[in-house]
Amino acid sequence: MLKAAPLPRFERIVSLIFVILIGLAVIFLIDTNPNTLRIVLGGDLPTIGLSWFLIGALAVITSAGADLLARGHPQMQYRTLPQLNFGVVRFEVVPSFWILPSFSVIGSFAFFRLFSDAWEGAAFALALVAAGGSLLAVLVAQHYSLDRNAELNQRAQLVLQALGYLLAFGVFSAIYYTGYRTLYSASMVGVSGTLLAYALLTTPTRSQDLLLSVLVGLLLAQATWALNYWATTFLIAGTVLLVCFYLMVSLLQHLAAGRLQQRMIMEYGLLGGGLFLVIVYVTLQLG
Repeated sequence: MLKAAPLPRFERIVSLIFVILIGLAVIFLIDTNPNTLRIVLGGDLPTIGLSWFLIGALAVITSAGADLLARGHPQMQYRTLPQLNFGVVRFEVVPSFWILPSFSVIGSFAFFRLFSDAWEGAAFALALVAAGGSLLAVLVAQHYSLDRNAELNQRAQLVLQALGYLLAFGVFSAIYYTGYRTLYSASMVGVSGTLLAYALLTTPTRSQDLLLSVLVGLLLAQATWALNYWATTFLIAGTVLLVCFYLMVSLLQHLAAGRLQQRMIMEYGLLGGGLFLVIVYVTLQLG
């Protein structure tokens, strides 16, 4: 008989979210100031604002907090974890638990800041709610994904999958909105897709080869290259990339579980084709 699942350390989770939301609020205030420091690299290179350096710092803090929470789970005592070796000091880390929490912050900021001119304060409030809510859900789900109870573990995995796809949509849409040339936008989508695929393909009971995640990222980069020749909105472009991402990750998950069959490939192909036709129809109607 399995023991009762240990409860998440909510006092630590809430403390981490509180710190992140305060930092995110400050960054939004800084981002709305037109006189904020911006690094202009020249040519057609993207301009980098101070807010993105601060978002990067928040992502690091979030990853560190998620790492501590994951390693505090009793089940982690029986696992061999990767180590960071700094000579006299070694740290055990769980990098697969960093990605979704950090993207909860990055994705919420990147997506809702697109509406800051139209929605003003509402965009700021929605970003805080989205960041706080998704971060709470991810951290709690990651905790229960380590549980030995199969039913509880499966529910947690479903929550993580759903959140991963939502975050992917937000990030892909925000990148397409920038209008960067293909070299930059495709690279950003490829890197984001690789990290998110790694987070969704790696589970406590299955460690996936990083090459599979890189393959997903490369295919998404190719899709971005094609989308840059299609005059459409950033929301539709984000949806197209999300559909591609969903189909690839789902097929790879079934392949890893040994459940991939020809019938399933045909079903996913029909699903992807149907969704793409719907997207094209909506685009033509809007046009």
